Amino acid sequence: MRQPTPVAYNRNHPIRSIPGAALAAGVAFWSSIASAAPPYAGRPLDDVLRELGQQGLHLVYSSETVPPTLRVTDEPASGPPAAVLRELLAQHGLVANPVGADTYAIVRPDASAKTTAKPGPAAPPGRVEEVVVAASRYSLSAAIPDAHTMFTQDEVEGMPRLADDSLKAVHRLPGAATNGVSGLAYMRGGLNNETLVVLDGFPLYDPFHLKLLLSPTSLLDPAILGGVDVHAGGFTAEFGDRMSSVIDATSVHPGEDPQYQLGLSLFDASLFAFDRFADGKGQWLVAGRRGNLDEIASLVDAKSGELRYSDGFARLDYQFTPDTRASLHLLASYDQADVTNALDSESSEATYRNSYVWGTLEHRFSPGLAARIIGSYTYVATSRQGAVDDEGARTGYADDHRHYDVWGLKLDAGWSTSRWFTRFGAEARSLDASYDYRSAVRFAPDYPFPGAIETVRVNDLSPAPSGAHYALYVTSRVRITDPLTAEFGLRWDDETYTPHGNDQLAPRVNLAWQVAPRTLLRASWGVYQQSQGINELQVEDGVDRFFRPQRAYHEILGVEQGLPSSFTLRVEGYVKQYRDVMPRFESLYDPTSIVPELRWDRIEIVPGSARAEGVEFLLTRKSASPWNGWLNYALSRVVDRENGTDTRRSWDQTHNLGGGITWADGPWQATLAGIYHTGWPTTPLRVAGTTPGSQTVVVGPRNSARLGAYASVDARVSRDIPLPRGTLNVFAEVTNAFDRHNPCCTEFSYSTAPDGAIALEHEYRNWLPLVPNVGVLWKF
Repeated sequence: MRQPTPVAYNRNHPIRSIPGAALAAGVAFWSSIASAAPPYAGRPLDDVLRELGQQGLHLVYSSETVPPTLRVTDEPASGPPAAVLRELLAQHGLVANPVGADTYAIVRPDASAKTTAKPGPAAPPGRVEEVVVAASRYSLSAAIPDAHTMFTQDEVEGMPRLADDSLKAVHRLPGAATNGVSGLAYMRGGLNNETLVVLDGFPLYDPFHLKLLLSPTSLLDPAILGGVDVHAGGFTAEFGDRMSSVIDATSVHPGEDPQYQLGLSLFDASLFAFDRFADGKGQWLVAGRRGNLDEIASLVDAKSGELRYSDGFARLDYQFTPDTRASLHLLASYDQADVTNALDSESSEATYRNSYVWGTLEHRFSPGLAARIIGSYTYVATSRQGAVDDEGARTGYADDHRHYDVWGLKLDAGWSTSRWFTRFGAEARSLDASYDYRSAVRFAPDYPFPGAIETVRVNDLSPAPSGAHYALYVTSRVRITDPLTAEFGLRWDDETYTPHGNDQLAPRVNLAWQVAPRTLLRASWGVYQQSQGINELQVEDGVDRFFRPQRAYHEILGVEQGLPSSFTLRVEGYVKQYRDVMPRFESLYDPTSIVPELRWDRIEIVPGSARAEGVEFLLTRKSASPWNGWLNYALSRVVDRENGTDTRRSWDQTHNLGGGITWADGPWQATLAGIYHTGWPTTPLRVAGTTPGSQTVVVGPRNSARLGAYASVDARVSRDIPLPRGTLNVFAEVTNAFDRHNPCCTEFSYSTAPDGAIALEHEYRNWLPLVPNVGVLWKF
C-alpha cells in the first residue's frame, strides 16, 4: 500500500489570506474568555493523528479502525511523537505496527498479523459503528486509503478536473453518466436533482455556479475539502429527501501550525488561511476564489461570453470542554453571466447569489452517547433575462426573478456499545419562496418545418409558496455475529406545501457479511422519497403547482474481493424502480440552450413510472509503488414508462468504461484518465413522402436513436518545488486532450426546391473541445 501521510488533508489545500477585522474581533473575543486547555483530550482521534503526521510520522489506517466518532479520552504525557501515539492508541485498544521508516499501520491487536500480509477489503472486527454496511458507498478523498476508498485525497487533487472542481471525481464512478460539463452527473439513471450534497452535516441547496450553462462547477473549493463520501444508492435513513445519491463532504481540519496558500490558474485565483487560538481550543479557517469560465461559453458556440464567479468559505471552531465543541460556518457565492450565441439568435444575462450560514453544537454525554444540533439559514436568489431574435423564425423574451430562504433546525444523536450503534434525529425547516416570471415567444409560420402554423406561447406567473418540512429518522446497526452486521432504519418526512406530502415512510435495510478475510458481501434495500423542493416550481414551463413526492425502491447486491498485488475488485448489481414520477420538461435537440423555454422543441415528459438497472465493475490498485490506478465498467439501462411504452431517458448509456493511471515519485505526480460511454439517445427527424409538394417533416419516437459515442482522455502533471518559505506546486492539465468531437446537440434546417421537394439538413454541435489549464499554488 502506498504510504500517504495524514497531512494529505492540507498538502494541496490552497489559498489564502489573513482574516479581516471581523474575524480578528471574533478571535479576540474567544481568546478573552478562553483558559488553558489540553491540546488532545476530547478531540477526535482522527484529527490528532493527522497532527502527529506533521511531526514526521506516516500513519496508515482505515476510517473503520479510527472512525470520526472516536475521541481522545485522556491527555497523554509529553514525549516523542511515537510515544504519544502509542499512549493515544492504547486508550482505544489500538496499536501501531511499524511497517517502514517512521511509518506505522494502526490496527487492533488481534488483526495486526493481517495488516501487512493480506491487502483487500477485510477489516477486523471493531466497534459496530466502524462497520460500513451500506452498499454503493465510495470514499473519494479520504486522506488515508481504506476499504471503501476509490481515490485518496492526493489522487483527487492530482486528477484532471475541469474548472478545478473536486466533485468532478464523482463523474469517474462506474454508475455516473457524464457529459464532461455539468457539475453533477446522472447517478444510476437518476436526474441530477436527485443527488443530495451535504457539507459538514448541512444539506446545501443548489451549490453550483453558473446554472445558465449546466452548473459546471460547485461552490466547494478543493482547498476546504477534507473528505468526500459518495453514496450511489442504498444510503441509510439519516439521509433523506433525495432518491438517487448523496455526496457527503467534510471540511478540512489542518494540524497545529498556521497554514496559508495562494493559488492562480487559468480558471481562478484562490486564497486560504488557517490558524488556532486560545491555546489550541479554537481554530479559524477562511478560503476564497474568484474565477472565470469563459472557456465554457464555447459550449453554446458563443460569439461573446462572460462567465464570472466568486465564492468564499469561513469556519470558526471552539472546544469549550473535552466533551463540548461548537462551530460556525459560512459559505457564500456570487455569479454573473452574459452570453450571446454565434448567430445572435439567443442571448442571456443572469446573476446568482447563494448564502448559507449554519452553526453546530456537539456534546458527548458519555463514551457511548453523543448528540449534535445544527441551526441554519439559506438564501438563494436568481435574476435572469433572456431573448431570442431569429429573424423570420422566432422572437421572444424571458424575464425570471426568484429567490427562496430556508430556516432550519436539526438534532442528531448516537448511542453505541460494542455490538449496537443507534442513531436518531429530527429536523424542522421553514421555507419561503418568491417567483416573478414572464416570457413570450412567437414561432413564425413554416417554422421550424414546412406546414407549421404560427404559434405564440405566453407565461406570466408570480407564485409565492411557503411551508414547512419535518423529518424524523432512526437507524440501528447491530453486529449479529463477528462476520455479519445489519442496519435497520426508518425515516418519516412531511411537507406542508406539497399535495400528499404527509406521512412519507421510508424503511431501509443494509447488510454486510465478511465471508472470508478478503471477501465482503453487502446488500441494501430501501424506499427513498423525494418531495419537490420549494425552489423547483417549473414556472418557466407554465407550471405553478407542486406535485406529490416521488418514490424510488433500491435493491443492491455487491461483493468486494481483495486480490494479490494490492488489487481490489468490486462488483455491484442494482435495480431502482420509480413511482409517482414528477413531470419534467426537456429540449429534444439542444440541452445547452441559454433560453430553453423559448425553443420549439421544448416538450413535457409525463412518465407513470421509471426503472434503472445495471451491473458495475471496479478494479483498483493501491500500493506502495509509484504506479497505481483504476478500471471500471458499467452495463446499464434506464427507461421511463409512458403510456405502456418504455422510453430511454436522455442520458441512458448502455456501456460505460473508465479508467486511469496515477504515478507519484518524490515531488512529481501525474494522472492519465479516460471515459467512454455509449452515445446518449436522441429523437430522429425525417422527411415523409416522396412526392414534391406533399412532403412533411416527421418527428420520430422520442429517444429512439442515438448520438455518437462520448470519449475523453484527460491528463494532469504537477511538481512541488521547495522555496525558502513553503512549497510551490506547479501543474498543467488538459481536458479532452485529443480534442474529440463528442456530439451533444442537433440543429435542423430545411430548404424547398422549385418543385416543392423538401431537403432536411442537420448540423451537429459538440460538448467541450480541448480545454487546457495551468496554475501554481504557493503553500507556506
